[in-house]
Order: sequence, then C-alpha cells, then structure tokens
Amino acid sequence: MKLGVSHQRPQDLNQARLDFLLGLGVEAIEVRLSSTEATREHLEQIVERVKGAGLELHEVMLEDLYNSTSAALGLPERDKDLDFFKNFIRDLGDLGIPHTTYAWHTGGMYETHRENTRGVASRGFSTELAKKAPQQYLRQYEENELWENYERYIKEILPVAQKAGVKMQLHPNDPPLDHQGVDRIFKSTESFRRAMKISDQSVNSGILFCVGTWAEMEGPLGEGEDISSALREFGNAGQIHQVHMRNITSPLPNFIETFPDAGYLNLHAIMDVLIEIGFNGMIVPDHVPGEGDGTTEEAFTLGYLRALIQYAEHKTT
Repeated sequence: MKLGVSHQRPQDLNQARLDFLLGLGVEAIEVRLSSTEATREHLEQIVERVKGAGLELHEVMLEDLYNSTSAALGLPERDKDLDFFKNFIRDLGDLGIPHTTYAWHTGGMYETHRENTRGVASRGFSTELAKKAPQQYLRQYEENELWENYERYIKEILPVAQKAGVKMQLHPNDPPLDHQGVDRIFKSTESFRRAMKISDQSVNSGILFCVGTWAEMEGPLGEGEDISSALREFGNAGQIHQVHMRNITSPLPNFIETFPDAGYLNLHAIMDVLIEIGFNGMIVPDHVPGEGDGTTEEAFTLGYLRALIQYAEHKTT
C-alpha cells in the first residue's frame, strides 16, 4: 500500500508543496485538471514533474468531465463529452498513467451546513435539508434511466480503456441518496455489483472505494453497509484500485465529516481487511476537516494514515 494525496492541481506541483508531502511520507499522488488544460503537452509536463519528485503518479482525472452530467442524463452534449474522454484515456495510456476516476451524477447538494470538528469547520449533511433543496432540472430523472445511460456509457468507454491499458475507478455517489430531482444509482454495495456485472468483471472498470461514502450509505436495513464485506468482495476480484480513507459520525440520514480517529468507523479494522485482501494501491485521506490552507489538519491526517499502514503491515511480519 502507498500513502497518497488526492485533489492536487497542476499548480500544486511546486517544490514547496512536493517537499511538504515527501516529508510526511507521501508516495503517490492524484492530479486533477479541467478538460481545457488536459492537452497532451500538459499531461507530459505533469508526468515529468511528479516522477521527477520521486512520487508515483497514480492517476490524472478531469475535474469537470469525470462526472459527466450529459452522459448520465443523456443530454445533447453527451457524444462530445464521450469523444473527449476517450481521447483523454488514450493519452493516459500512451503516457503510462494507469488510472482515472469517473462518477455518475454524484454531488449536487454535497453539504447542507458546516459543523465544528475539534475546533475546525467540517462538512455537515442533513437529509431533511437536502430534500428541501430545489430540483436541478426541469424534470425528474429516475433510476432506470440513469442505469440505461450508464450501461451505454460503459459499452462505449470500456473498450477504449482496455486497449489503452487504463483502469477506470468508479466513485460512489456522495451523498448516496436521491435528491434534487435526480435518482442516484451508486448508493449501495449492490449497485456496485451490478456495475461490475455490466463491465463483465473487467479490472479496467474498477472501483475507487471511498470508505467515507460507503460509511454514509444507509444499507439494506438502514443501519449502514458492511464495509469490510464489500472490501473483501471487490478486493478479492481485483476491482479496487484506490481507497479514500475518511471517517464520519454516522450513516445517513445525517452525518458530519470527522478526523480519521474520531468517527464511527474503526479504521484499524478497515486496514486489517486491506492487508488481508492484498491491496497494494493508493490510500488517500480524501477530504480533511478545516478551512484556509488546512496544513495542520492535513499533516495530522496524513500522519495518522501512514501510521495505520505501518501498523497493518507490521501485523503481517
């Protein structure tokens, strides 16, 4: 397993930032950029910069098209977006960038309010408040339509990814519930089983297993999902390529994001399972409580995850 960071933009790849990450034991990195920035030349510069710093470039993702609204909802811009994404995947393959993340109309009412977590601002989510938010579109988009569009998308994109040798990582809907007039289909372990079946269990159509979002899921009995069981199921199939290690206070209907040592999940137990299944990908904090530069909060979180990795690996020796 490699300690990594996500949400890095090209301007973050400066020497001061890279030295900070290296000093905390970071080994791998995700870089995200807009489609207008995603030229072949710019991607080459990112590869050179990250590898020159001694870091592994786990993935590059498109911050505006990884979650293509036009593809998910079948809007007129769909074909244009897909053509761009296909060419982007081909460039990733040519440059040896092994992964990219995609999602299926996630977000929307991502947070409903701010809370206080150990003295710093943190994301809060209330289902009641989210349900009161206005619809995003002129009509309702229902689950069967989202699934039809997803299957069509996979049939077009997956062959390109397979040929390019790029592994796509599907991120769950965050928050994992229907709201603002759009049904969210990736809100349960069962939905990911269906997605993997649609892609014929191809490792090129794998999962970005966001522990925090899985922890938000209500589960079949309204008591949360069995995260360890889901990790074993998809991990043993080789379908988990990255893990977001984030903690929260409780499953839906309401939750607050916390520091990794302060939520309802036992991250030591999660790490034990990752060792058990032989996971050797990148583990990142995902979101970190705090506002402003968040340096202190990020340093604590990265240090905690590095210790978790060392703890779990020590148990196997």
